[in-house]
Amino acid sequence: MMKYKIILAVVFGLIFAVGCADKQEDANQLQEQMRQMEDGDSTTDTTAVVDSMTEQIAADANAIPVEEEEPARTMPQRPAGDGFAVQVASCEDEKYAMYMVDLFKERGYDPYVTSFRLDDQLFYRVRLGMFETRSEAQGFVDEMKDKYSIKAWIDSN
Repeated sequence: MMKYKIILAVVFGLIFAVGCADKQEDANQLQEQMRQMEDGDSTTDTTAVVDSMTEQIAADANAIPVEEEEPARTMPQRPAGDGFAVQVASCEDEKYAMYMVDLFKERGYDPYVTSFRLDDQLFYRVRLGMFETRSEAQGFVDEMKDKYSIKAWIDSN
């Protein structure tokens, strides 16, 4: 009797570990088989039940998609021409710079990235716009502060 309880505990533990919520029918069938074993019905082979569950767990594990690496993306480049740009971020992490680029694209802007090196550290500057005058750029800085609480600043290109 104790052997069946241990097997029952192991099987239920495996079910919970794998997270087979969509396998309710299989779990119900397994419960019924375990109930039959406890009642003394020897027609159910416990080894076969455990082997079947082990195979199902292995099949479920193989069905989990493997996350592939993202292909390398190029940073959007500075537009041609002279004028003023509004810088909204400066960071050391290229992935974070691309996150900021994507964020501002979603918001309807056309961001670009410049980079510079300071004391052997590469920085990525996320910028918006190419404004002809400093006052136009200042209006945009005020918009960024009002809309997104960003402390942006103006730089000449």
